[in-house]
Amino acid sequence: MKLSWYGTAAVMLESDGYRLVFDPFLGIPLNESLCRRKLRAIKFRTADAVLVTHGHFDHILDIPRLYKDADVKIHATITPCQTLIEHDLPKEKLKLIAPGVSFQLGGFKIRVYQGRHCRFDAGIVMKTVFKKETLLHPKRLYELIKLNRRFDENRETLFYEIEAEGKRIQLMGSMGLDIDTLYPTGADVLILPFQGTGDPARTVKPIINKLEPKSIFLDHYDDTFPPMSSRIETALFTYRLTKEGIPTAAMEFGKVYEI
Repeated sequence: MKLSWYGTAAVMLESDGYRLVFDPFLGIPLNESLCRRKLRAIKFRTADAVLVTHGHFDHILDIPRLYKDADVKIHATITPCQTLIEHDLPKEKLKLIAPGVSFQLGGFKIRVYQGRHCRFDAGIVMKTVFKKETLLHPKRLYELIKLNRRFDENRETLFYEIEAEGKRIQLMGSMGLDIDTLYPTGADVLILPFQGTGDPARTVKPIINKLEPKSIFLDHYDDTFPPMSSRIETALFTYRLTKEGIPTAAMEFGKVYEI
């Protein structure tokens, strides 16, 4: 099985030529070449199926333009489905899912669990408001805040477990777990968003203790929609966790990992 990451929470899994894409997003950078964005879009369009973790703009904004004319089903909960229809994605492109369902896509067995979106604390709010990029681009920050309000999460963040080729991968849509959900433990790989609080290393430690993964890949640590986003330093966290016996790495953009 192959795993690759294309910024923010956009992850691709491939098994026997069948490709799943989670949360395809082209990013809203201040500076990025048009060629790089086109190459990312081309990669996303190779998907056989798309799965959404939740309805925030950095997870679904680009889905209509990527898949409106493609023979691809978009799997999502009620709120992102409604948002995508409002943004001109045909209703027949959507497949409604919810926590508790299981289904097969190609050689992948998918199980859906209730997740929880991270809670933005005072540290991350202050860091965003007073950093240099915000002071230089206040209008852009306001526009991104409006986008976030239009693309509602509505407490529908999902947690996926994906099984293929004898391996189990768990993928979180945001850095939080539902307290009432019993999650399976000991997955071969946990894909963990590493952004959203003032101290992500401290926030994720109880999650790791609860899920007990064999290894961890970090995503969503990059700066793809500044000034609301910031690149998070991962080196010390990955070093410490690896030293404790859980191999951990921040995924590199576009690199293909064999699972």
